[in-house]
Amino acid sequence: MIVEIEEVSSCCQPLPLLSLNHVSLLVRDVWNSVRFYEDVMGFCLVKRPSSFNFHGAWLYNYGVGIHLLENKAMEDYDAINEPRLINPKDNHISFQCTDVVVVKRRLEEMGMRYVTAVVEEEGMKVDQVFFHDPDGYMIEICNCDNLPILPISSSCPLKPRNINGTI
Repeated sequence: MIVEIEEVSSCCQPLPLLSLNHVSLLVRDVWNSVRFYEDVMGFCLVKRPSSFNFHGAWLYNYGVGIHLLENKAMEDYDAINEPRLINPKDNHISFQCTDVVVVKRRLEEMGMRYVTAVVEEEGMKVDQVFFHDPDGYMIEICNCDNLPILPISSSCPLKPRNINGTI
């Protein structure tokens, strides 16, 4: 049996995206989550439109926003009321850091549970730290820039980025 693989080009252009703007999270208690994202993650509370008729907060730093939307119904969600297993293969938000050792030390000082993982590829190593926010959302802190971004398809518009960030 002969199998032919034909690269199909899209008839449409991709959406004219610039960057990730924000991540929106449903939370049980907006102000508890605001404190977490300010104190632990280094985000800053920013003004949100006054026309919104629901309780929430906007935070910003590192070129991305986090929008917190209060949802009291989340209190009924058992996984939040009991400590969740920290699973690196679960949905998560990832942030690049300058020093994974400092991240682990500060999490320990705050009494926060975390797990670590290491990804190795062709002699390069990425250290990962995973933990949950107050509502059970998983966060990863890593030195992921240690791995180059290498497009798989020749039609990909991305330029390969070296470890030091140069093209």
